This record gives sequence, C-alpha cells and structure tokens, in this order.
Amino acid sequence: MDLRTYGVAACVAAGIGLVACGGDDGVDTTAGPGVSSTSSTGLTTTTTDGTDPTTASSTDGTDTGTDSDTGVCPAARDCGDVCCEVGELCVDGACQVDCGGPDPCGADQVCCGAGELCYVGQCVTPGGPCSSAVCATKIESDCDEGQLCDPELSLCVPNFADPTCAFDPEPGVFDPIPRFTWGSRKMRPCTDGCQKEEICQNDLCVPTWNHIQVAMDDEPDYYQCVMSPMVADVDGDCVPEIIFNTYKNSGYTTDGILRVIRGDTGAKVFTLADPEYRTDPGSHPAIGDLDGDGTPEIIVPGEGSYLIAVNADGSPRWKSDTYGFGGKSGSPSLANFDGQGAAEIAFGRAIFDVNGALVWEAPNGATGANGGVGPLSCVADLTGDGRPELIAGGTAHTFTGTVGVDFAAMTLWTGSPADGYCGVADFDLDGAPEVALVNSANIYIFNGQTGATLASVGIPGGGAGGAPNIADFDGDGIPDIGTAGGDRYVVARYEGPGVMTILWTADTKDGSSQRTGSSVFDFDGDGRSEVIYGDEWYLRIYPGTEPDCANMGPLCDGQMTDEEILFIDINSSRTRSEFPVVADVDGDFKAEIIVSTNNESNQGAIGDAGVEVFEDRLDNWVGTLPIWNQHTYHVTNALADASIPQVEPPNWSVPVGDPYNSYRRNTQGELASNCAPDLVPADLTADTVDCQDLEMSVKVVNQGCLGVGPGVNVAFYDAEVGLLGVVKTQSAIPAGGSETVSLMAAGPGSPPFEIFVVVDDDGSGNGAFNECLEDNNESVPVDACMIEG
Repeated sequence: MDLRTYGVAACVAAGIGLVACGGDDGVDTTAGPGVSSTSSTGLTTTTTDGTDPTTASSTDGTDTGTDSDTGVCPAARDCGDVCCEVGELCVDGACQVDCGGPDPCGADQVCCGAGELCYVGQCVTPGGPCSSAVCATKIESDCDEGQLCDPELSLCVPNFADPTCAFDPEPGVFDPIPRFTWGSRKMRPCTDGCQKEEICQNDLCVPTWNHIQVAMDDEPDYYQCVMSPMVADVDGDCVPEIIFNTYKNSGYTTDGILRVIRGDTGAKVFTLADPEYRTDPGSHPAIGDLDGDGTPEIIVPGEGSYLIAVNADGSPRWKSDTYGFGGKSGSPSLANFDGQGAAEIAFGRAIFDVNGALVWEAPNGATGANGGVGPLSCVADLTGDGRPELIAGGTAHTFTGTVGVDFAAMTLWTGSPADGYCGVADFDLDGAPEVALVNSANIYIFNGQTGATLASVGIPGGGAGGAPNIADFDGDGIPDIGTAGGDRYVVARYEGPGVMTILWTADTKDGSSQRTGSSVFDFDGDGRSEVIYGDEWYLRIYPGTEPDCANMGPLCDGQMTDEEILFIDINSSRTRSEFPVVADVDGDFKAEIIVSTNNESNQGAIGDAGVEVFEDRLDNWVGTLPIWNQHTYHVTNALADASIPQVEPPNWSVPVGDPYNSYRRNTQGELASNCAPDLVPADLTADTVDCQDLEMSVKVVNQGCLGVGPGVNVAFYDAEVGLLGVVKTQSAIPAGGSETVSLMAAGPGSPPFEIFVVVDDDGSGNGAFNECLEDNNESVPVDACMIEG
C-alpha cells in the first residue's frame, strides 16, 4: 500500500514474474518486464534484465531472416523494418516463436506440448475440470492437493502461492474504524462526546460510516441487542453472516427475534419474525452443519425451556423437547458425542439430537451458569479416549454408546464450586487439559481428569465474573486467563499447584450484570493476545501486557490504565453474558470486531443500539477464520464452513508444535504466521488497432499466502496522459487465485498509446493492502491503438 513510482515496472514476486503469451487476435498483451505477447489461457514468466526475448534475436543486425534465394521476407515474418528469423512469426509488430498454432509461453517462449497450457509462465498439465473456487469460508476445492480451481478456465491448475509471503505489522499500531452499524441511533449532542469516527454537525454526533436503519417492514422496534453476535457463512456464498437476537424496549429476557445480516454490508438475509419462534433475546445462538448436508443450522434458546432450530433460509426447523432447568442468556454448544453420524447439541446439563429430541439430561446439578445467568457449558475430551465430555459448571459428564441406540452417561467428576463459567486448556503444558472455572468473584483451575482443585484466586474488586478467556497474553508460550468482574478486568496466571497470580487489572464499569464476557485475538501477530471487552460504557482493546513492562518501566505496575490501552470508543450496554467477537466477517480473510450494543437502560455512554462492525483503517490486523459459531468457540470445534468434526482435535495439542491452547479466542488458523497477500498484474491487454475507444483488461493475481476480499483497486494509466480509470475486483481472490478486470475508456488523445496498470492503487498512488512485496504492483507498458500503415 506504498506510494508507487510509475516509472518502475517490477512484476516479479518470489522469483516469478507474470506476463501473458502472444497471439494473433489483434490484441497486444503484456504484464511483465520485456515481453509482448498474448494468451487467453494463462500466465507466463518473464525476465527482469530489460531484454525483450521476442525481438532480441531479430534486431541485433546479424540476421535479417530474408529468403536466401529471393531476398524477400515472407509475409508471416515481415515485421516492418525487421524480418523475423526462421521459426518465428510477426505478431502485432513483434517477433515471437512459431509454435504451429498455440502461443509461446513465458520469457523463454517455450512451445507447450499437447495437453499442456501456459500458466504462470510455465507449460503445465492442468488437472480436471472444476466448478468451485476456494474462498474464505470454503477451504476445500474439487482439485487435488497443490492445485486450485481457476474459475475463468474451469480447470484445476497449479497453485503458485508463496507460503513464505508475510507482512509483520508494527506491534500495537492499528486504527479501528466502523465498517458499518446496524440498528437504531439516539441523537447524541456533541457536548456529551461522540464516537471516535463521528463528526459534529448542528451540535449532534453524526456517523461517517454506513448505518443501516431497521426497515419499517422488518419489525423495526426490535433493534436492541445484548448478546454475542455469531459469525458463520449461513448461505454458502463465501460471505459470512452475522447471527444475533434482538428485543424491543427493555424486554431483554423474552420475545426475542432472531436476525441474520450480511457481514460485508449489513444487508438483511432473513428475520425470524414468527411469533411461535420467539427467542431468549439475551441468549447466544450456535451455528453448525449438524446433519452433514453442507448447509449449517442455527440453534437458539427459545422463550421457554426449549431450543429452536432454524434452517439456512430462515425457515423454522423444530422446537426441541423441553429441558428441566432454568437460566437466561445461555448458549448451546455443538459437538459429536458418539463420534458418528450427525452432531448433537449440548445445553446446560442436557444433550439433544439433530432433530431436537432430548437424548440425555442429568437429573440435577450444575448447568454452567453463574448466578442464574447461563447456562454456558463446555465440551472437550478430558480423558483422551477420543470422545468428548460435557462440562456443566463444576461437573464433568462422560458418555458411552450411540445416540439413539444405547447412549448413556456417567459423572466423571464433581468439583467445587458446583457451578460457573468454564474454559479448557493445558495450563501446565503436560499434554493433558485443565478446566478453568469462574464463579462468584473467583477463578479456579481444576484437574481435567479428576476435578481436583489445583489453585484459585479472587477477582480484585469482586463481581460474579464473566466467562473465562484463555490465551497467551504476554508471549511466553503459557496460557493465561482473562475475565471481567464488577469493576475490574483481570488477567491471571496459573503458576502450579496451589498458586495463581494476578498479572494485571484494569478499571471497568459493569455494576449491572458483573458477568460480561470478553474475547482475545493477536491482532498484530506478535505472539501476545489482545483483549476485546465491552462494559456498560465503552468498547476497549487492551494489550496483553502493560506496554511499560517491555522495559520494566515505572508504569509496569499491574494496573492497566486507559492511557495504556490500544483503543477505546463509546459502546453502551446493560450487559449480560455477551462479549465482542473477532472473525473475518466479510470474506476478506482479515480480522474484524463484531460487537452488540443497546441503549434502552440508560447505562453509561448512550450510543447506538444494534450491531457494530469494526475494521482496521491501516490494514494491520492479521488474517483470521471466518467463523465464531458459539459462545464457547475454541477454533477446533467448527471448521470455516461451519461443519462440525465427528472427532474434534484437542485444541491444546493442535497444530503440532504450535497448538492453539486457548478458549474464546480466534486465530490465524493453520496459515503461516502473518501470512500476507502479494498482488501483481498479469496479461495486460489493450486494443492494438487504430481506435477511438480503448478497451483494456488485466488479470489480478494473488501470489501471496493470504487471500483478499472483493474491491481491490486496479488503476489503468497512459504513459503520457496519466490516469484513465480505476476498476475494482468483484470477487475474493484466494492465495494463488486471480481475477480479470476490464476498463473501457476514451482514447487519451492521439494514438498510439502506451498503457500500464497498477494493482492496489486508487488512482492517486495510494494502496489499501499490506503485502509481502510492495514493489511489484505495476505492469510494464503495452502499445495500444497503433496506427496502421
């Protein structure tokens, strides 16, 4: 995204330059240094030494190429002042190798063999036909490993993405801005303070971003939101959706309406307005493909003691059997408890099958609630037998048999305290998981196999305590625990049996629920997770450690102040068990923050009500997964397409060598650390005949290891006149993928013209993407609209 000098033509990345092959269709195509050729089938490599391989042998004065008997140059080799050598043809005023029909490939002008095509400067044998290109939410294609589907060719081709392509942002340097907001706004006087990106007009705070007001025919009174918005690609279009509950007035426990909107624009996908399927509006949905049909279902707690299943098109699927315990603002967890067939739904101390039938419920005991808010139970294989246990507060249940046949349960252990919010990780790095539990202003660590209490610590300032976040906050490779109390956010560490310490605290404002959650994510990829937390007044991003602790300065005092944090903005909420989530919400492969907000209770800094999405103006946030499918999300519980694994890999041991070992934290997935895109132009084509209007096209190729979303700017220039126009890519471009864009423009003066393009350029030299290489966005020029004769 640097400013570019347009006189530099460097179309080389990872040792591969990209240009097109030559042809005789009246179009001149060039997108790399020193080559002029055309092709409709693929890309070719080029040299970077300034030599033009198409003309070098025929312009050095040693061989005119004329017929030795007549002294006349054959018409096919006649290039004006030059007669091409034997074995060459004149195409669009330049000599190129004669391949007997097909165009030559690459800088060396190789003739591809039968069954081969020219792709990325090489003659390759393509795979079979394909129809499904990969995207952020579809990581599997119908091509073999090492190939990807080119949608323009409908063929599997080699994937030349560079797995080492990385961009390392400066730690802690980013600038969150709203991408859009959905819901309703209160007119806020500027004297009360505006949101960071609002401006003051007529003494009122006015948004500078796109705000989507609820339509009058779409239950317009239901816009308050006090739950964690979930993220998943519900309709399979490669753009994730945001799934959330809304309520009207102050009815945050009954009469909720489930909504689904697009994650890129906030546009409505569907609203479940049927009065028979009203939800617990403070609850958190779970999204997953339970039956393996390729389409996810949405499971959400209803108004009463039952769950509701909703199809991807918004139609109700079922109401479950009833369960026998209470609680509000809870969340289901999806998992396969028998390791076969469809996945099941856990809620509190109960399990339901794919059709909503209650297959097991503990007759009494903990549910995974904290002071009546919940349940938020966890699922993990605590015993290492390949089958998951259900952790409901301070009780772990284990299972045998097959659902619908001989499914049975027994209590694995019961700890103390009996209930609370859970999380699972390997805190002592011995390969076996422990359970973290937050209840009544205390944090506990249980042995995952026996339930024995290993250590505990009080939450400074008190408060019930929110669901624990587990992540490496300080970059030492050992997971820590974050939770929110009544007026403090707390990060604690398990030091070993009997010992827990407080690493730091931060003052907050949550005297209402005192159970608000939080999420964690390593935005800058430096190995230290940041905390995203919203209380009654503000949305904050905390660094994993106090900045002054890097040099053990005087502000390294265990008290994180607002002056030390990375971001703060107005975000009002009455608070329940909700937290902001981090996911790729728009299919651009990069992280965004999705946060709920409400303003009916007059808590704190009264702002918007609904859902807000934040992105980084500087493009410094690293890539992440396009899913956060349930309150107890922990990466391995769901894939990018919302499918539920039959046997979930243990979060604390995969990937091998660098395990996630975290809870309520999103990651870069299995990508190399800080993977980045590398956008280059290829196959630049422009009319070569005398023309009044100029038609141009270019292929935008992503040679990096991280995809990009739609909307990459591509600027077309004339060497003398300057900018001709800017077009945007229309689809996401995955690592190794490409997209062709075109521009029709009036001829810039008198022909001939010299055309070149710059990828990731808004027409003024400014780019939007941080790439591993910033000096290869510009193509070499091509001649256009040549005057015949």
